[in-house]
Amino acid sequence: MSDIEALKSLHTTLIDAKKSYDTAIQDAENPKTKAIFESMSSLHARAHADVHAILLAKGERPDESGSFFSLVHKTVISVRSAVTGLGATSLPSFVDGEERILGAYDKAIEATASSDPALETLHKDRQMLVAAIADMKAEAA
Repeated sequence: MSDIEALKSLHTTLIDAKKSYDTAIQDAENPKTKAIFESMSSLHARAHADVHAILLAKGERPDESGSFFSLVHKTVISVRSAVTGLGATSLPSFVDGEERILGAYDKAIEATASSDPALETLHKDRQMLVAAIADMKAEAA
């Protein structure tokens, strides 16, 4: 996979994740869970902006529509909210999704040349996500 393809895939994944958290924010059961979802939405918005800028610098025009999966995620979140609610017990499902996003980061990092200045940004954003996942796991425990 080329660096452009990997970056575009990560870009789309970050858009989808932000949309999912925006849905979850509306359905959060309590202020603490809502704050976690807001924090994750902000984290993904910042990371999206970073990857967007990287793609622009490489002469690409990123697609801002996300993917079909954003609709699937929205539906799953809405059903989960209606059936079990969106509280601390739902956080492990969100952690699973975040760990899949780490895989998208890994592919983008692996495809990016070691001399590319974008690599530093990708590593920084990935580390921020790792820390956020740790926080979510701690809250779910």
